[in-house]
Amino acid sequence: MRPSSSFLSISSSHSISHTGTAIAGLARMACCVALAFVASTTSLYGTAYAQDATAKKIVEIGTQDPQAMTWLDVLTNRFGGRMAGSDNFTHAARWTRDQMRAWGIPAELEEAAQQPLGFNRGPWFGKMITPTEKSLRFGTPSYTAGTKGVQRGLAVLGPANEAEAQARMAEFKGAWVLIPGESRGMGRDGRKEYKPDAVSLKLMEAGALGTIQAGKEPLALLDAKPTSWDALPTMPDIKMTADQYNEIQALLKKGEKVELEFDIRNWFYPGPVPYHNVVAKITGTEKPDEYVVIGAHLDSFDSATGAVDDGSGVSPTIEAMRLLAKAGAKPKRSIVMLASAGEELGIVGAAAYTERHAKEMDKIVMMLNRDGAPGAVSGITVPSAWKAPFERVAKSLSGVNPEFGFEVKTSDYPRVRAEALAGTDATAFAMKGVPTPSASNKTDFVYSRTWHTLLDTYNEVVPYAKAQQHSAIAIALMAYEAANAPEALSREGYYLPSGLYVEFVTAQGNLLVELNSKAAPATIARLIGQLETNFKPAAFNPAAPRTTTPAPA
Repeated sequence: MRPSSSFLSISSSHSISHTGTAIAGLARMACCVALAFVASTTSLYGTAYAQDATAKKIVEIGTQDPQAMTWLDVLTNRFGGRMAGSDNFTHAARWTRDQMRAWGIPAELEEAAQQPLGFNRGPWFGKMITPTEKSLRFGTPSYTAGTKGVQRGLAVLGPANEAEAQARMAEFKGAWVLIPGESRGMGRDGRKEYKPDAVSLKLMEAGALGTIQAGKEPLALLDAKPTSWDALPTMPDIKMTADQYNEIQALLKKGEKVELEFDIRNWFYPGPVPYHNVVAKITGTEKPDEYVVIGAHLDSFDSATGAVDDGSGVSPTIEAMRLLAKAGAKPKRSIVMLASAGEELGIVGAAAYTERHAKEMDKIVMMLNRDGAPGAVSGITVPSAWKAPFERVAKSLSGVNPEFGFEVKTSDYPRVRAEALAGTDATAFAMKGVPTPSASNKTDFVYSRTWHTLLDTYNEVVPYAKAQQHSAIAIALMAYEAANAPEALSREGYYLPSGLYVEFVTAQGNLLVELNSKAAPATIARLIGQLETNFKPAAFNPAAPRTTTPAPA
């Protein structure tokens, strides 16, 4: 594994006084040595600019024939939730490939990995029968059991341990069992692998209809992972909103009879089931072996339809490729679209792409990933040497949706390079040294409200339709201008080289300190004391580039 960005964040309550200058002691330790520069905002419109005919065409088509929401509608309302290993995902991947081909863009399916079993989710319903009839708000993680048709039974309080489960076996037969703990979306015992704990095994032995666990609303529903056809889960794993769970629990504690009915259609089919990345490429005319990659993940969790995560990212990325094709783009470098698979399973698809295309990693100029809240791409931060092509993007967008704008910022401050897969697909590329500049997103959407929950549906994105199309135009322009740039877009200095350092983030600027591993302070308090003794306020001048300062011995 390459030395890079995995770092320990340490928050210190200390402050350091240097002739009236207070320095917050937020320290980060990482495997890196750094050169540090401050960010600056680029003036966008002070330079004469002759707009490229292709860029003009991209804007024209994108504004007159917007289709980003059409592709989101297809992905979410025609296919639905797109769990890797499901028929929905397989169909969505084939459709995406076929759309690319229909626009004249060569596209292929590249296997990312395999699921040991296939899983399809159907509809689910549940209600309280007695003492009061009412609908229930609940769901189940992917790769967990459904009911055997409509199943009705009494609710009972669950056992505290295996011994109690053994003693009360007769109570659990044909019952819905309330189990303790707060669900975070995973399978019953909190593990992703389907490995029933001792209490669950006793409940299954007793013939319980299923378990019910409380969860915060909106319910997050993730997955469990059975490993073989011979070890399928048999007992439904229901996650219910905490208010309704607590109501049922309170009734049972008062001695009242509570009867529940559920119909949950979760289906398995034998594997292994391969799932695929969609890879499309517009080949460069002069430097076909240099690449600009645009990407988003096509898969999603399936308790809803994956409209926000990551339908709101992949649909404008698909639209960006359409705009490039319809505009007749013939960039100097190749433009690659990666609609990845298995991001929700651990960034599987992007990692598979970087391994399959390992020889190309040094030739990728940048990877632009779109994953987050619906909204408008409204700018980007890049090294100063890359400023020109993105200024051209800003100029092309200057008359388009001025409420969004497009601000180019430059920063030559070296980035921390990812050491392990985490977050989203960009980290797989960063681990290989590929620059992954992050575009800014203008939005008021509260991402945490829908993230991996029952609320992640098409209607959540509809209010941002204009912003989504703006993002598609911006993505197309960024890919085109970077791929067509006459400037050399070097990655030199983009990432920190390996080593050991501590960075102090202050109101006056950042101070990066190189540590000698043998002389590194044993505690953060000692380091702060050394800084108090050895560093002066001038060391925190934010107005000019600062070189790495050796740590005091």
